[in-house]
Amino acid sequence: MNSSLDISLLEKVSLHGFKVTARCPACTAAGADRSGNHLFINAATGKFGCAAHPGDRAHRREIFRLVGIHHERGPAEERQWRKRRFHVATGETTRHRITTALRAKRSGIIAGYPWTEAEVRADSPEQRTEWLHDQRRCLAALFDPSDIIWCGDTYQSGQDGRHAACWQSVNAWQEGPEETAGPLVTPATWHPGTVSRSGVNVATAPFLVLDFDGFDGKAPTTPEELRQHIAASLAITRWLRVALEWRLAALLFTGSKSLHAWFHMPPRAALESLKAIAPTLGVDTALIGRPEHPCRLPGWPHPKTGQLSRLLWLQRLDGF
Repeated sequence: MNSSLDISLLEKVSLHGFKVTARCPACTAAGADRSGNHLFINAATGKFGCAAHPGDRAHRREIFRLVGIHHERGPAEERQWRKRRFHVATGETTRHRITTALRAKRSGIIAGYPWTEAEVRADSPEQRTEWLHDQRRCLAALFDPSDIIWCGDTYQSGQDGRHAACWQSVNAWQEGPEETAGPLVTPATWHPGTVSRSGVNVATAPFLVLDFDGFDGKAPTTPEELRQHIAASLAITRWLRVALEWRLAALLFTGSKSLHAWFHMPPRAALESLKAIAPTLGVDTALIGRPEHPCRLPGWPHPKTGQLSRLLWLQRLDGF
């Protein structure tokens, strides 16, 4: 395929006849394309575009800026490019084998580690019901009082500094009006003076948040599918906690179709392995390795359903 894009830089590359799909880097930078199939490339001509922004030249220029080949490759560069592409291709094959094997075992994991919502609440170290919808108590439980954290809405970030008030210490969030903390937070702490929710400004990443949004990229669409999805997500969370000994810090129902499981950051090797199997586990890959990505706080209505997000499990940082 003769394309002006460096295929080795793309994620979730998949071939469909003469069409290649992948995660759109421009959409990903804006927090979109969770399914990982917005970008398309004509394998015969090399022409590319974004299914979410058809005909948008500015969007195509951004794609090229992020993953384009900006100069002609000489023989040595061509060899290096082919070598990188070979590693990408073999990596995709390995991941496919792993996910196929795990998919076959997934039903056994779900059946072997059942965890109902009632059992989750009974097992939670924090039992006080008034904490279930309290965003400020949630923040105080997860972070140190002096940690600078971001709270706000999706687009409250930018170099112009208009949203600088979204970065405050945990203590400051406790002292301010309750409704100011949220509806979103990042599982990161930030450097003093930060005004942009960019990964380069992250000070520490103490947590990994798993967003269970649908198995194999398919979100639940009916009440019965949602019930099964929540039950399976809880079982996999318990499997990660019990069988793999990951440390669970918080578990939250978003008020729509997903659960957010906050784990203390696992070792790097475990994180890399998770990226390969995440869709098989029903986990959105967009949050993995991106602590700057926002996720929901409890006590806020979901914009699509109006239901309040709520905590199911909470382990305070000090361990009580």
